[in-house]
Amino acid sequence: MDNQLEHIRDIWVNAFFTGNYAVLAEYEDEHFRVVYEQDGRVESNYIRYERIAHAVNNGVWKPQKPDVAFEEYAFNRDQTECTILIGLAQSKQKIQEMWHFNQGWKIQELRFLKAKKGQDVVH
Repeated sequence: MDNQLEHIRDIWVNAFFTGNYAVLAEYEDEHFRVVYEQDGRVESNYIRYERIAHAVNNGVWKPQKPDVAFEEYAFNRDQTECTILIGLAQSKQKIQEMWHFNQGWKIQELRFLKAKKGQDVVH
């Protein structure tokens, strides 16, 4: 099951970095959201797709791939949900992905975790 998730996740990540919002929509839950804990902001997938499309159409979609220090996968007992914790090397920021399997893996939430006290986050 985790090999299938890793494969789908690779497709999803590549779609993000290339600005392919049609593929993003294919692998994101219809209620997918991005949570920015530090800013107290939540972004729906539709707003995100509009922003990505606008940036791609104007030639300014150039997200930087982060330097990942670690990734930890935690599956539930029946292997239908997975939380992935990602630690970034430079900023020490942590990102959490929540995936669900229902006839295929889809991401439900991408959360940029708030830094713990005494832990600096570089933007």
